[in-house]
Amino acid sequence: MRTLARFPDPIVVGHVAERLYCVEPGSQEAIVPSNMKDLKTGLEDAVLIPSLLKPRAPKLKETYDMVPDGNRGAVLPGIKVELYGRTFVLSLKGIGARYPMYGDGLLDADGVGVGFKGYAFSSESWFGESPWGAMSQKACLDDKALTELSGPDGINGFRICPMVRANPLPEWVMETARPMFWYRRLEGQAPYYQQARLVPSDVRLFYQSEEALGHKTSHVLDCFKVEGMEALDEFMDNYIRSGMAALTLIARTARKHKTWGHTALDYDDVWLDKDSLISPDGTLFFADIEGLDWVPLRDEPEAIKRITKQFNRNFYEFMYGLDKLLSERDRRVGRPVDRQARRKELASRLELALAKDRYLTLERSGEHLDVIVRPSEGPVRQVMVRFLDFDDHHIVPSTTEGSK
Repeated sequence: MRTLARFPDPIVVGHVAERLYCVEPGSQEAIVPSNMKDLKTGLEDAVLIPSLLKPRAPKLKETYDMVPDGNRGAVLPGIKVELYGRTFVLSLKGIGARYPMYGDGLLDADGVGVGFKGYAFSSESWFGESPWGAMSQKACLDDKALTELSGPDGINGFRICPMVRANPLPEWVMETARPMFWYRRLEGQAPYYQQARLVPSDVRLFYQSEEALGHKTSHVLDCFKVEGMEALDEFMDNYIRSGMAALTLIARTARKHKTWGHTALDYDDVWLDKDSLISPDGTLFFADIEGLDWVPLRDEPEAIKRITKQFNRNFYEFMYGLDKLLSERDRRVGRPVDRQARRKELASRLELALAKDRYLTLERSGEHLDVIVRPSEGPVRQVMVRFLDFDDHHIVPSTTEGSK
């Protein structure tokens, strides 16, 4: 049995559902991050559309197999790209929505902006951010800026699925899609975009993928070829390092702001369980980076509140995946689950995995393990957050008026 390579090849676990057709993009300028300009995917001058739209598409070129990724996305297992020593597969966001926003009804016609027997683009505003089925210019510009912050270790240890390029949809798509909506149009006349990004797999933590780590842990690990205890331990260590970076994103991105004092990245309408993808080596990569927002850190109380809330907000989702991995380890060695013993063993594992993380340290007492979060800049030097409570016997019952 082999242990994990440092950077294993990407693995697409889901099944090919159909083919996408390659057509020329719109005439407007593409959006390309400055650190991705030299990266080639083979789709620099192309947009991929579903077969429903094939009769309308001029100058059809190649076709590509696609594995569904959420409602308006696809993973293309046939396109592999090297970046920072890793190999990724290409993912497209904005191929048209496969399901209606409100059910059958208002857009029950043939062609673009329809039918929901297949795919649709429309001008309906999705979270006030993008048109239904595609990506907006603003979302792509936000993703461009975040991609430009990332490097070989992501954004200070927080791994992202970088945007490679956003191409405008063809004019014939946008002309038909703009009049179509249910209740509220996305404002403005900017083009609609299809975004290409790099992903390490199509496996999400819990939701929105055909195979999710939280649902089919053993099966996913088998697909990732995580064989033997050493490989599983390495997988868990990578999961811990990248997951803890995701829980402490504010500390890793705090920077000076001309008005607010400091600002940092926080999560808006995005979550680890559905918006992150897992590499075959266990590393979490955050996919939907357009859902990250810069928030103010104007003073110490605000910074403490935001850092604590961010950690607690995603703690359950991070620990859900880790608990599944710990259960798989117990299964492989054939031992029953002992929650108290697991907590103490986990503390040692966390200390080893996070020993080199400069944004956090662990502090152990007789009863607890706390995380000391240390922002890179800002109005607070450190914030303590509880991570583990060790001993079941130290639980003190609450006192009520009736028991005094």
